[in-house]
Amino acid sequence: MLTTEADRYPYFAADFSHLDALIIAPHPDDESLGCGGTIVKHITAGSRVKIIFLTNGDKGDFERRFGEEYVAMRCQSADRAMTVLGVVDYEFWGYKDRELLTVEGELGKRLLDTVEVFSPSIVYAPSSFEAHPDHRSSFNVVWKLRNKVNVTLAFYEVLIAIYPNVLIDITNEIVKKIKAIECYQTELHYNDYLAKVVGLNRFRTATLPGTITYAEAYTFLGSGFPAQEELPIKLLETARL
Repeated sequence: MLTTEADRYPYFAADFSHLDALIIAPHPDDESLGCGGTIVKHITAGSRVKIIFLTNGDKGDFERRFGEEYVAMRCQSADRAMTVLGVVDYEFWGYKDRELLTVEGELGKRLLDTVEVFSPSIVYAPSSFEAHPDHRSSFNVVWKLRNKVNVTLAFYEVLIAIYPNVLIDITNEIVKKIKAIECYQTELHYNDYLAKVVGLNRFRTATLPGTITYAEAYTFLGSGFPAQEELPIKLLETARL
């Protein structure tokens, strides 16, 4: 059977901003890096948005530059980023950085309760291709929701590029995304995530119309998606822990 490029990769931008969304962020900054533009789109559309920061990110200060105030500084950075993105409903669950693997069972139950109470249409989480153990654990607990609740799962990219089946135009949202990322100065001290993520979002427009200058990429798992869903989902399944 002959296929075209569009059968394997999205050649148009989708828009799910009218749906209520729950965003799972392993650490404060992952939400802005991975799906900051999409979050703004949901907020602008008047949809309900909730963000959960799973860990306190306490091990991110590799050089011990920021001292005992580091965790508080990350929370304050997240507060500022939420203001930029327009998010008012968010929680810090406070698990230890790099230790989510040890609490996946507890985390799964807690997340299931949250989904049942908040009742989102989409749950966003890092993809299975991520290298960081907390990102992978976040994927694991969200992946296990797929047969328990009637929601669409959307997996985003942070530091490892994914094979997407959905591209979302964030051309009008990129300025707010940049400002939100800039709130995380403790993390930008160690890595210029801003330049790299903006470059990735620019690259993601390669198959889109020229009027779209920035896009975020996702692997969506749920009903109603186009033919190019099959290959990304197979890859997603083989990459999971």
